[in-house]
Amino acid sequence: PASHGTPVDLEALMLAIVAEKTGYPADMLAMPMELEADLGIDSIKRVEILSTMRERAPGLPEVVASEMAALRTLGQIVDYLRAKSGAPAAPAAPAPVASAPASAVDAAPVAAGAPADLEGLMLTIVAEKTGYPADMLGLGMELEADLGIDSIKRVEILSAMRERAPGLPEVVASEMAALRTLGQIVDYMRGRASGGAPRASSAAEPTVAAEPPASGVKRFVVEEEPAPACGLAVAGLAGARRLVVTEEGSGVAEAVVAALGARGVSASVVASVPADADAVVFLGGLREVATIDAAVAVNREAFAAAKAIAARFAAEGGLFVTVQDTGGDFGLAGSARAWLAGVSALARTAAIEWPKASIKAIDLERAGRDSEAIAAAIAGELLGGGPTREVGLHADGRRTTLASVEREVLRAAEVVDASSVVVVSGGARGVTAASVIELARRTRARIVLLGRSKIEPEPASARGLADDASLKRALLDEARREGRPVAPAALGAAVARILANREIEATLAAIRAAGSDVRYVAADVQDGAAIGAALDEARAAWGPVTGVVHGAGVLADKLIAEKTADQFDRVFDTKVAGLRALLEATAKDPLRFVAIFSSIAARTGNLGQSDYAMANEVLNKVAASLRRASRGALVAKAIGWGPWEGGMVTPSLKARFDALGVVLIPIAEGARRFVDEIAGSPGEIETLVGGAVGEGPLGAGAGSGQRSEVTVGGASHPYLDDHRVAGKAVVPVAMAIEWMARGARAFRPEARAVALKDLRVLRGIKLDHFENGGDRLAVTCTPKGDDLALELCGSGGALHYSATFEAHAPPSTPPDPPAAASLRAWPHGPIYDGHLLFHGPRFQVIRSVDGVSREGLVASLDGARARGWAEGAWVTDPAAVDGALQLALLWARDVLGGATLPMSVAGFESFHDGLADGPTRAILRGREVHASRAVCDVVLEDAAGRPTAILRGIETILRPGEPSVPSAAS
Repeated sequence: PASHGTPVDLEALMLAIVAEKTGYPADMLAMPMELEADLGIDSIKRVEILSTMRERAPGLPEVVASEMAALRTLGQIVDYLRAKSGAPAAPAAPAPVASAPASAVDAAPVAAGAPADLEGLMLTIVAEKTGYPADMLGLGMELEADLGIDSIKRVEILSAMRERAPGLPEVVASEMAALRTLGQIVDYMRGRASGGAPRASSAAEPTVAAEPPASGVKRFVVEEEPAPACGLAVAGLAGARRLVVTEEGSGVAEAVVAALGARGVSASVVASVPADADAVVFLGGLREVATIDAAVAVNREAFAAAKAIAARFAAEGGLFVTVQDTGGDFGLAGSARAWLAGVSALARTAAIEWPKASIKAIDLERAGRDSEAIAAAIAGELLGGGPTREVGLHADGRRTTLASVEREVLRAAEVVDASSVVVVSGGARGVTAASVIELARRTRARIVLLGRSKIEPEPASARGLADDASLKRALLDEARREGRPVAPAALGAAVARILANREIEATLAAIRAAGSDVRYVAADVQDGAAIGAALDEARAAWGPVTGVVHGAGVLADKLIAEKTADQFDRVFDTKVAGLRALLEATAKDPLRFVAIFSSIAARTGNLGQSDYAMANEVLNKVAASLRRASRGALVAKAIGWGPWEGGMVTPSLKARFDALGVVLIPIAEGARRFVDEIAGSPGEIETLVGGAVGEGPLGAGAGSGQRSEVTVGGASHPYLDDHRVAGKAVVPVAMAIEWMARGARAFRPEARAVALKDLRVLRGIKLDHFENGGDRLAVTCTPKGDDLALELCGSGGALHYSATFEAHAPPSTPPDPPAAASLRAWPHGPIYDGHLLFHGPRFQVIRSVDGVSREGLVASLDGARARGWAEGAWVTDPAAVDGALQLALLWARDVLGGATLPMSVAGFESFHDGLADGPTRAILRGREVHASRAVCDVVLEDAAGRPTAILRGIETILRPGEPSVPSAAS
């Protein structure tokens, strides 16, 4: 070799290349680390590293394979290279000093820790934000029970604390939910501040997105779209220690256990979910339900199942699958079983609260099929449906998922006018009140308002006082003068009643001013008798009811693990039992429309709102069932609102939502959109109004990745029996590409082509259990801007392959073919010689080499179908892709003079889903030829000359000493 000496910092070069070739962060590496024991660097990867070092430092010597085998650490290799080159040893380095990784340094708080009097700051801000006098407050008080501080007020308080003490950390919502008292929050924030908080945004990083056009409020319609299965298993299935399937009463559970067992997955049937289960398939949604009560009960059963394992799944992960039958489309077309539809919204919320767990919601159309057929469909989805979170399985074999499609409302025939009589629950206050006022302004309809609050005179001490704090002070002073003890919660409740009464009176006045007659009835929306009596009076005066608006709702935000059955019932029943009572009370009325105030939480899930999400999802699907039952005569609308401005959204909370990118709906615009929705697009039942669905904190899994698995064994992948090295079945690069492409397609089903770049072979995969149950591999997809970071890992999480999926790859131009005049016949004997190409019959895909030169190679290939591979959910044709890699080895053999190993592929593009229909033409174009390394591109074409796939930058290196054992990575 050319002698230019060794670089001064040979150690740094070694660490940089090892980091590059293995994927380990550079700050994890150290010279004493052992190649195989610590880093998993086998002999093949070692050759690749040394080859790269010699390219970047040409003065380094050739290595002797027998000598290299004895070197165990990175440091020993560096010393070996230095000694072989005759360079002096490097000066002794000082002992390494342990230091925090860069990420920990970045995480330092803006200011030095928490303020000394964090308790005083907390009490001051709580007093300001709640109106309680500071001398009433104590750190032992419970947020909800004593002070009535809900999740929204808690965010406002914490936001104000961080404004006044910038050194305080951001809080983790899932951790905060478990803190019950003011003192616990103080201790939490002090501990987080002393240990480092998330990195603050730098001046160079914009913290607020560009101003959106107008309000940024959008409208979406929930629709069904095709979703072919990816052929990978849902993560957490095969490796579960205890997989349980809940009983549903007709034998499906037992059949699912048998179907999974036949595929090597052990499971058991349970009546209720045990706390030690690490994988759960909940089948309650398939149960036969003869009544609405029976259907509603399934929702509570599902919540109980989730609560049983919630704490462990949040901390450790697991697998949670819900299965229901609402027609295979999650009730969009209108199912008679709509009252149990909240099961899927539970799964959406669980996905947010348990980020380490795998979650899947299946809607399976039973359609009279027997238990075995149903079980086969469920097992097939678990083992082949991958990470797709919402899956509809129709009786005719279609597999679908749900999508939120942006679409503006279109005007239609008016269903409300001055002759209409509209009953409204929850319409006397808040955003529903604003919407009803707009309805009155536009239609002059007569309105019956239902509310829980009784209108009663307020105390004299409250007159003339407008704000919460002043009212609380006045009522407290009055109680003390009278010698009455008063607790903060009671004081807060008294003020709430005063403010509620004032808001009701203001709403009634505004409706009358808009031109409508209005009645207010103080009644619980679930009290059918009270509602019936009130409506009888309205009918006597005004005529029959023609419209229903259900806006009543309450919140009790708690994580699934913390939420009690009573809290669940209070939130769920206000929505679900309330709608049922309204529908029963108006069953004989000539209704023209039913409009429901739903929530975007039903579509996306939301932290702490499993009950609210489930209740609203039931309402969404009941609306669809009402429309279907009326054969289109009834306008039924379920509007999934995002958060509105005003009301509970205070200025500081609004600022926090702005920082998170959550679009708030202006009151006037929301009210206008409500009336427009009733009057437009009658066939669009379930709509969403707010920001972009799937983004921000309400997005289920927003910003997170997906994981799926594949068990590789002789029974499931018999063709790999013909891909053996030294008697051991190994995974070819082409199959790694296929599995990563499947994972990417499942994550981004809208992508029309597969484009991978920076495909890296970090270490080959030997299938140690190929003949005995199979080896479990995992594909992970993690968002990386618009792209996806892909990884293929083996047992123990060891990383073997990585790549980047390009979501918006530009159109590709195939490489030019080699000049025909330069091509000559293949001169090196049999193609499959057992040495360079070791492949068995099902991988012997090269039909002919039609010419080779230093410029490239032209050949004809078979695809997987021609070689007898089974049909399946193929995204690529792995046999043809492997053939392209085989051709790269043949060409490298011709230009380098020896057997080589493929080490990386810079890019892969596929333009045709599935297996090739006939022979494939392969055109290889050489790019680089070095002393021990060659790089080429290969384009695959169909019989019409259309490109089906392109592999770019296939890098091969000469085998050290021409060993007789070929690579496990080819």
